Amino acid sequence: MLDPSSSEEESDEIVEEESSKEVLAPPSPSVVSEKEKEELERLQKEEEERKKKLQLYVFVMRCIAYPFNAKQPTDMARRQQKISKQQLQTVKDRFQAFLNGETQIVADEAFMNAVQSYFEVFLKSDRVARMVQSGGFSANDSREVFKKHIEKRVRSLPEIDGLSKETVLSSWMAKFDAIYRGEEDPRKAQARMTASAASELILSKEQLYEMFQNILGIKKFEHQLLYNACQLDNPDEQAAQIRRELDGRLQMADQIAKERKFPKFVSKEMENMFIEELKSSVNLLMANLESMPVSKGGEFKLQKLKRSHNTSIIDMGEENENQLSKSDVVLSFSLE
Repeated sequence: MLDPSSSEEESDEIVEEESSKEVLAPPSPSVVSEKEKEELERLQKEEEERKKKLQLYVFVMRCIAYPFNAKQPTDMARRQQKISKQQLQTVKDRFQAFLNGETQIVADEAFMNAVQSYFEVFLKSDRVARMVQSGGFSANDSREVFKKHIEKRVRSLPEIDGLSKETVLSSWMAKFDAIYRGEEDPRKAQARMTASAASELILSKEQLYEMFQNILGIKKFEHQLLYNACQLDNPDEQAAQIRRELDGRLQMADQIAKERKFPKFVSKEMENMFIEELKSSVNLLMANLESMPVSKGGEFKLQKLKRSHNTSIIDMGEENENQLSKSDVVLSFSLE
């Protein structure tokens, strides 16, 4: 006879095996497909965002490389006066007085340490003395050395809520200018410090590129590839590209007027005003572009776009569609 207890044990083992099979069973295809779908949607969304950021960075790069529509200060690169031996000694005395606490310039410990290092390592060095003796050292050189000296120090400082490192850097440079110039009229000193702080906010092209790379998450090699592909180092090509784009805007305005494809306006008179504003904006951009200096012997020489006249807008809408416009005539002439 069979032992009843053994049969019970066998039945328990069978139940355990069946339960383990249920546990080890793979997830249903519907769950897997749902996860794959979510992952695919996430990757597609990231890819779309990446494309938009690259397109935006190309636009930013072109604006930085060829700012034809911006009014830039022209007195930033003026010639600096050379420093004599007596002036160098005066500057040393002023920095020594600051380090001894004999001035009214308020500074924290980090700035004091930066000035101390700059004074001991740079100003008192034999190299500076030789440059002054040979007439190859200016106040701007001294300022640029201090700026490079403190940039790494400021970047390594801990973050402070409500105070950016760019603000700290500009404040330190303003204090440096105050130390360098010495005691003077407080009102003039305040004006100089304000102007110095404002000048620090004007970034170079390289700094602007780096800033937008950090904002949009663009890598250095991507920047270089886009820079070369857009030929941003060629001002003539940039001007030619802008002229082509402005010509496209004029053609678009003519087409809207000809086909009467206006946005919905309250009044019929606003249609003509809309076209006039489009063409006046293009005329303004063309005027700014033409005011930019053009390099001689440029490879890209295009005929200047003729500015449109607002009186011909209404006539354009009534002309036959087969008739050539001014831009078509210019284009066919340049191809011949």
